[in-house]
Amino acid sequence: MSRENTESRHPKAPPPAAPTALTWVGRGVRVLLVLVILGAGGWVSHYWLTHRPAAKRRPPQFQAVLVEVARVAPQTHAVIVRAMGTVVPARTVQLASQVGGRVVTVSEDFLPGGRFKANERILRIEPRDYELAVQQRASELARAQGDLKVEMGQQSVARREYELLGREIKEGDRELVLREPQLATAQAAVAAAEASLEQANLDLARTAVVAPFNAMVQSRDVDLGAHVNVGTGLASLVGTDAYWVRVLVPVDDLGWIDIPGFNAQTGSEARVYHESAWDADAFREGKVERLMSELEPQGRMARLLVSVEDPLDLNSPSGQRRALILGSYVRVEISGRDLPDVIRVPRTALRDGNRVWVMQPDRTLDIRRVEVAWSGEDHVLVRQGLSDGDLLVTSDIGTPVDGMALRASDGGAAPPEGTPVPAGPPAPQAEGRP
Repeated sequence: MSRENTESRHPKAPPPAAPTALTWVGRGVRVLLVLVILGAGGWVSHYWLTHRPAAKRRPPQFQAVLVEVARVAPQTHAVIVRAMGTVVPARTVQLASQVGGRVVTVSEDFLPGGRFKANERILRIEPRDYELAVQQRASELARAQGDLKVEMGQQSVARREYELLGREIKEGDRELVLREPQLATAQAAVAAAEASLEQANLDLARTAVVAPFNAMVQSRDVDLGAHVNVGTGLASLVGTDAYWVRVLVPVDDLGWIDIPGFNAQTGSEARVYHESAWDADAFREGKVERLMSELEPQGRMARLLVSVEDPLDLNSPSGQRRALILGSYVRVEISGRDLPDVIRVPRTALRDGNRVWVMQPDRTLDIRRVEVAWSGEDHVLVRQGLSDGDLLVTSDIGTPVDGMALRASDGGAAPPEGTPVPAGPPAPQAEGRP
């Protein structure tokens, strides 16, 4: 390809034109604009750095702690001793046969759990042999009584002969003449025959085995057709007139309880609860009967016997009975002695063992030391430290400070409105409350 053709296809660019005065002015304006912007930015930065905003101090906000209070008053309260106990029989007997023979009849209720009234027949031992023995002893008595009558007739004859003889004889000979030894022998024979008949009748009566008292069968050891001997065990019976509850209480609490034979004539009243078998609020009434002679070996606790009459609650309608079950573990509340002029305080309101929080009339907190006369499971009885009309703080405070400002909730007995809240440092808020 020729050079001319190449040059025709790619023509050369024209040479740059020389800058004019207008071009220099435009460039100067742009430079000046950049300098103005930089200067303005620097001035704004300097202004904000030298004129930073300052936080203004505001006076602290004093907010009283919201608490729940209860107005207290001294009263007479009974000490309640709470304990646990086990139901045991008050009367129990191992029934045994007093005669030998074959069991010929048994009662339909002769089974574990069956109940019998006093003197009600439980079973019968074959009585035929004993009936024959009664007849035999009766005939022996009749014979002895006949012999006695004959001898008494001979006594009359001997006495008349002695009187007709009309002379004195020795004392020993006189007894023989009057047949006094023969009369004593006949009288002894009659007495022996009467005793034998009484024994035969007693053995016959013993063939009918009866309940010695109102009882329930705990276990049965014989059945129909069994042959028994004297002393053979027949059944185990427990009395149903009363049960005992064997209660464990601390030794220190015995002084608050009236115990017959220990510190009082009449025992303290008690309530027996059995939540697993009855309603939560249902109870049976009982009474403290005795203090057992030894302490419980493991916990060194004193053991009391609380009696409950009619433990099977037979006097109540069948659908409303609250029967005690032997071996049950029950809760017992014993009403102890009365404490006059004491204030009942919930245990949750007792702080550090012997302190309470009181809201004073000027709506400030007063942390007081109190004297506890009795400490129970849910409440304590305070003897000193609280006065009639004091407002007891029953809710929690996160960080209690003596003299801090308080305000009562709507549910509490607040001081009269208009009582000024004292100035002071900000009070902390109660836990769980705004």
